[in-house]
Amino acid sequence: MLGIVIFSVPSGSNNGVISDNKNLILKIENNSSFLESPIDWGGFKIATADIDKIRETSVSENSDKNLSETDENDIFKEIKLDRNSIKAPESCDRFETVIVNPAKFRELASNGTVNLDLMGEDYELKLQEREIQKPNVNSYMGYIVGKPQSSVFFTVKDDSIDACINVDFFNKSYGIASTEEKYDGKIVHLLWRYYNEGGEEEIKKHHSLDPFEFTLRNSDKKSHEIHIELFDFYNNSVSKENYTTKPGDEIFSPEINVEPGYYRYKITLDNKFTFEQRVVASYAANLGGSEKLHINIVDNPDNPIEFVSEIA
Repeated sequence: MLGIVIFSVPSGSNNGVISDNKNLILKIENNSSFLESPIDWGGFKIATADIDKIRETSVSENSDKNLSETDENDIFKEIKLDRNSIKAPESCDRFETVIVNPAKFRELASNGTVNLDLMGEDYELKLQEREIQKPNVNSYMGYIVGKPQSSVFFTVKDDSIDACINVDFFNKSYGIASTEEKYDGKIVHLLWRYYNEGGEEEIKKHHSLDPFEFTLRNSDKKSHEIHIELFDFYNNSVSKENYTTKPGDEIFSPEINVEPGYYRYKITLDNKFTFEQRVVASYAANLGGSEKLHINIVDNPDNPIEFVSEIA
């Protein structure tokens, strides 16, 4: 089993929708000195970015520095540097050096939408702020409009932006990380791209799609009615089931066959409380696959349902 995460979700008011999101995994083609804990996944490597290592990127102080292109929202400004003096991830196919505008990013992200130009490609990001316990740090996660296999994660400080942007699970992703270099008093950032054309086709040769499954357990002292519906990235209903559970009941769902991408469970308890849980579908490849959702009804009026998400 690769990982289990437990979420206890409060009910709030009747018919309120409560969303819960999980951390993102950056999937890339090859390992590099900027990544840690790589896992072979059907020809790909799964890893999380080691931001501290990326920040060690060095640039010659005598490099010829000139501002170049600016994205439409003035969040990134490219700086032309002597590329021979830059240490970039070995497996990326392209990189740029930029300075960033965290205040502008925060302003746009507060409305839930940020438009970015990344190396000539325009993307509309839908973001949701996540709770974080550090002062002057904002954390956001979300997806790219029109890209059902996308995921994005940003950490924004007063003078820096670090990010992982998956355009799709298998072919293209971007990374953004701050360095120790300064330009005009601002931190220089490295923006790089991984591109692996035909990555999903290579996965298909060796692995099949992993269907969704969920379990439902009633750990409460009374019976409950529960409605479980699964929606795809475009909010189309994929499957729905109604259950009546007695104390101690445990129910196993049928397999739900879907294409790779992000999906959303909508769970209604006793026609009063509504919860949501996001899950990812993928190929059953070595230590990767679709998420299995475990739903547990508990004796807690404030938090009547617990979710456990598992990739096995």
